[in-house]
Parts: sequence; C-alpha cells; structure tokens
Amino acid sequence: MLSAWLQTTRGRLAVLLAAVAVVVLGSAALAYFAFDLFESYGAALWSAVLHLLDPSSLHDDEGAAARSIGVFQVITGLVLLVGLLFTFVAETVGSSLERLGRRDRPVRARDHLLIVGGADLVPVAARAAAEAIGLRRAFERVVVLAPESAREQRSRLSAEIEDAAGGELKVELVFGDAAGESGFALAAADRAAAVLLMPLSSGPVVAEMADVETVQIGLALRDYLDERDARPLVRLLFRRGRNVDAAWELLPDDWDALVGDRTIAALLRLAITQPERLAELPKVVDAKVRKGPDGELVRAAWERARGESRRLRLAIVGCGFNAPALLEDLAAAGAERFAVTVLSGRMVFERYLGEGTHSGIGVEFVETRQDEPERLAEDLRLVDPDIVLVTPSPTDWDLRRSDAEAVVTLLHVRHIVESRTPVMVELFLPDHAERLPADPNLFAISSLNAIAVATALSLVDPVGAAELERRFAPEQGE
Repeated sequence: MLSAWLQTTRGRLAVLLAAVAVVVLGSAALAYFAFDLFESYGAALWSAVLHLLDPSSLHDDEGAAARSIGVFQVITGLVLLVGLLFTFVAETVGSSLERLGRRDRPVRARDHLLIVGGADLVPVAARAAAEAIGLRRAFERVVVLAPESAREQRSRLSAEIEDAAGGELKVELVFGDAAGESGFALAAADRAAAVLLMPLSSGPVVAEMADVETVQIGLALRDYLDERDARPLVRLLFRRGRNVDAAWELLPDDWDALVGDRTIAALLRLAITQPERLAELPKVVDAKVRKGPDGELVRAAWERARGESRRLRLAIVGCGFNAPALLEDLAAAGAERFAVTVLSGRMVFERYLGEGTHSGIGVEFVETRQDEPERLAEDLRLVDPDIVLVTPSPTDWDLRRSDAEAVVTLLHVRHIVESRTPVMVELFLPDHAERLPADPNLFAISSLNAIAVATALSLVDPVGAAELERRFAPEQGE
C-alpha cells in the first residue's frame, strides 16, 4: 500500500510533509515536556519552526539540551526542506513547464477536413484526402488529431502522411485526447467541413475492439458538436460490417459508415462474378486499385462449371480478415453457385472463419503450408479450382510481412495452376499491389488503397457514393 502511494506525486508530497510535521511536533514536545526548556508547548513549537527554516536560530540556544535539539531541527530542515522538498517542488514545476511546452497549440482553421484516429491508419486517411483532390478539390487543409501516445512517433507519422498526401495537401498534425472534448477543441472539430473518425487500436486481429472505439469516439464527438450546434459531414471507419449493424442506431442518422471488409468483399465479388462491371467504377478506382482480370477467362471458368453441371470451385489460399464478408457477399449472389475451399494454416482459419457454414456457403478447409510449394501444389491440384484467390493471413499488424508472404504464395500459385485459371490477390499496401507484373490473368487489389478511395468518394460526393454502393450491391444470380 505504501509503495503504491509513493509512486504518485501526491503521495510523495504527503509523505514529505508528514515527515516535517513529525519532526516539528516531536522535537517541540521533547523540548517542552522532557527538558522544560519553554514556558508553553506553543513557544516550543514556534522555536522548532524557526530552527527548521532558519539555521541562524542556533545562536539563541543556551545549554546542551537546547543546542542538541536545535541542531537536530536545523539538520532536519536542511535535509527535508532544502534537500528534498524544495528539490521535489522544483522538479514538479519543471516537468509541468515541459509538458506545457510540448502541448500543441489549438488549430486556427475553418472548413478543413479533420481526421481523428490511431497512428497506423492516419496515412490511409491522408491518402483518401489526396484522392479526393482527384475527384474534386474539396479540402485545401487537413488537420490530423492523433492520440497523445503517438507523440513520440511524430517524425515517422509526419513523413508517412506527407508521402501519402503526395504534396497535394496542407496537413497539420496535432496530438491530444482523440476521444474527448479537449482534443476536439484542439483540432477545431466544430469548425471543420468534414470529420473522419477512425479507431485508435491497430491490427486486423482486434477488429471488435477497434470498432467499439470508433463508436465511443463518435458518441463523444456527437455530444461535442451538439453543444456547439455544429453540423460537419461526419464519416466513421469500421473494420467489420456486422459491428456497424449492431451499433449504428446509437449515432446520428445523417452520419455515414465506411466499412472496410464490405468494401473489399464487394470488389472481390465483382471480380469473381462480373469482372466487366469493374470498368464502371470511377476512374480513380479503376486506375489505382486494380489490374485485370480478363473477363473472358472468368466467363470461361463459369462456362466450364455450368457445362459440367456443378458449382464454381473457388480456392482461397490463405485466410484473412475479409474472408467472412466475402462469403456473405457471395452468398447474397447465390450460395448454391459456389464451392469454396480454404487452403491455409489451421490457426488463421479458426481465427477468421472457423468450421461450418458461413451465410449459407459451406466451406471446406484444407490445412496446408503456404511456405511449402510442393505441398501447396498437391493440395491445389486436388481441389482443381476454377478461380484462385490469394489473401494475406495476418497474425499481427506487420502489414509488410503479411503482404510479403502473400506475394510469395501468389508466385507459387501462378506456376501451379493452369494458365486459363484466373488468379486474384488481395494485399494490404498499395505499393505491393502496384509492383506486381502486368498480367491480364491477374486481379490485384490493395485493401488500404481501396478503403482510401471509398473514403474519398464518400467525403466529396456523398450522393454519388451512396448510388455507387446501391448499384454494386450483390444480386442473386449475378
């Protein structure tokens, strides 16, 4: 209990003051009651205080007892007050001044785009803001509010934001309470034209925690804006669509959600079922997000399945975060049309999918080793897929490692399957997708870039974004 108390500033100060009080009261009592040096206890107490604060008071002491007690009081005063208490006060004041110096000044902006969220997703949002310029020059200034815990990453974060924004935007980075009034005031949330809220937690394996954080930040922002009668455009980035469905009634009706797994699932579902419709997407999506696939090859795969009166055999190599949403989309397009086999390690399969049926689609699991080409080749040939989808199998937030593993798997898969088999790959980072070879038989998508583009569309053209979402929703038998 005492050790825990001493770990706080208030506790240490209380202990020091208590020690001073014990010395003053105890020495005064000794001088008055034991040695009868003073006429009253009050006089003894006053003498103790003088000795504690002023060493020159020793000149007034007469007799061995008075001088001994006086020396003890003076030494105690020098040690406790000068040596400890004053030093402690000086350090406390110094640290307070240092914290005050590190505190960011309030943003003096208006009609800006405010991005609120954790350090890992801020570059994605900055890319979205830059993409918005390609659609319509909507925001000339972007303010990023990152949590105080990310302050030590200021240099890295600033460099990543600048790189993502491509020099097209004026970006101001501030640190504060990203989920409370002080942070919103710091970033001028009530004067913003639009606000994009993102989770503070990172990593694809903490989706539920991240989505709960997004809701909590949204509720705090709602109260802050209501108190100031401010109505900026507000968008919230969620990881899982099912979490949006569960929590959306808590948030204002005129806000909108951007759902990561459903965005990626919709693009992959179109590539598998209607690749020609990808050309209908806005130019910014067409140019930045995808390559291929050859619609003729995909149609030929479907024709083979129909000619043999069977389901389309879809092999998913790897198992990632977006797999459940993809199966939901495929089921909405007709669960009876697909035979899905997942080839991955057991740990990631159980983490993201688990055994059983998903949205009406039965999933067969084949435990394999993606880092053993011979075993992967044997398992893939047994499945005999019409279409192959390669996805990362993340176990942490190291996106580059997850992408690297998926790219190596993709290279093996392209040598294993027949040349007529369409191959698709989902990667996290845009530069990894863009560096893949130009191949009409390969569909490559960067999930982070796709989310950035969807965010840009929602920010600059909410009506058009809603129409696009409606137009590309899954249809039975598409």
